[in-house]
Amino acid sequence: MKTRLLLSLIIIPIFAFFIFSSWPWPFVCLTIAALSWALYEVYIMFEKKGLKPYKIAGLAYGLFTYAAVIINFNCGFIVTGWALFLIGLFTAVILSRNPDNFTRIGATYLPLLYISAMGLFAIHMRLMENGKYWIFLLFLLTLVYDGGAYFVGYSFGRHKLIPEISPGKSIEGCLGGVVINVIVAVIIKFTYLPQNILGPSTLTHLIILAVLLSVTGQLGDLGASVIKRFCGVKNSSNLLPEMGGVLDKIDSALFNAPILFLYIKYVSGWF
Repeated sequence: MKTRLLLSLIIIPIFAFFIFSSWPWPFVCLTIAALSWALYEVYIMFEKKGLKPYKIAGLAYGLFTYAAVIINFNCGFIVTGWALFLIGLFTAVILSRNPDNFTRIGATYLPLLYISAMGLFAIHMRLMENGKYWIFLLFLLTLVYDGGAYFVGYSFGRHKLIPEISPGKSIEGCLGGVVINVIVAVIIKFTYLPQNILGPSTLTHLIILAVLLSVTGQLGDLGASVIKRFCGVKNSSNLLPEMGGVLDKIDSALFNAPILFLYIKYVSGWF
């Protein structure tokens, strides 16, 4: 526990610098590094399960997709790239003349969709107008829910949420995390965020986002637990003592990034 606390005291201020820097590139570079490492962790977990992903090809294509977003290639170009990469994976299996290698396609492609495709939304949001505020919202509402659910569940949890996947999670913890997230969303509306950043109904939008990102963030955490239980490991890696790997730290944010992006882009203007 002491090691975990010490690491948190070191990591949080450094991470805050990357988020609040007026220059977006420190955060973008950090995100690319984190996504690449998380993707590598998933590939290693799959190898422990006996699967054989094309690691180098997957990692290289992940870097290509990040570059495509940074350079601002259009959506059609990026989608075409994903299609061509899938064709390339099938070609590799065909040339191997071994139909059993078909599983290598899924073991390579699915982690890319999970890590790289969803992580792209965080990069894209940071490059948008008010980008640092969107990233602040993403991680604040993700981490506050996670911390709130942990402490409420630890103190009052009696009913398990889905013990087959994550034995430590409780229904009471989830509900408590949502309530705390809503309270924090209201506080930041009147303390830090620019007025009407989400339009005239900014407060309403923030409350909705606090609830929405609590749910999808929890799904992200459980999704990572599914992968780890499938592969028979406790943590995605041992990179951080007592804290696990990079995927263990960003699993909730991975699910929340596309949800927040879509909400900002298409929903917040409705009312």
